[in-house]
Amino acid sequence: MSFDEEWAQVRDGSAVRQDSAMRLNSAAASPGGGSGQPDLRTNDPGKAAAVKALETRLQPDTHKAGVVADESTNAAETAFASWATSAGLKSAHEQWAMQVKSLQARLDADKSALQGTRSGFTGFDNGLQQQWLLLQPPAAGGPQGPFVP
Repeated sequence: MSFDEEWAQVRDGSAVRQDSAMRLNSAAASPGGGSGQPDLRTNDPGKAAAVKALETRLQPDTHKAGVVADESTNAAETAFASWATSAGLKSAHEQWAMQVKSLQARLDADKSALQGTRSGFTGFDNGLQQQWLLLQPPAAGGPQGPFVP
């Protein structure tokens, strides 16, 4: 049997076996809607603690470490002024300063992102609560929301 004949036979057999109904190669879906955890949750106290740690420890300590390195490296550069080592120290010092500045910017960005996330979730929750309050039937004391005649 030639290749073309064998290929035609395989192709024809495949066409006969092909099912026109759609079939997914996965397990059956679980009953009910959605999957995973039922609610979106946020850890507001955790975010507040992270912002506080950034403000009170990480950012000040990063700044202090940068200053200490500046002082000691400047002293070493001066001490080795007539040596080739001074140029190497100066180059390393410039790189260190750029890295400290980059780290401080990253910490600022992380702090801002955490604060923005906190306020975003809080604002969204408050807005949603206000919308739900408008949908409640009027209280005994008087009209409220869209149920007002």
